[in-house]
Amino acid sequence: MNLLQVVKGSKQFGIKVLFENATFSINESEHIAVIGPNGAGKSTLFKIITNQESLDSGEIVKSN
Repeated sequence: MNLLQVVKGSKQFGIKVLFENATFSINESEHIAVIGPNGAGKSTLFKIITNQESLDSGEIVKSN
C-alpha cells in the first residue's frame, strides 16, 4: 500500500532551489532515510509532508 507519494514536487527559497520535479513514494513496511548536506532541504521536506510548509508546485498524495 502506498502511504505517501510526492509527484513533481518543487520548492525554492529566493534563488536557492531545494528540489525540482521530485517524485517518490513511500510504501507500507518500507524503511527510508533522507540524507544530504546542511541546507539541502531535508527539514523543509518534512515540514511539507506534515503540512507546516507547502510545495511551490507539484502534489502530495497521502493515504487515509
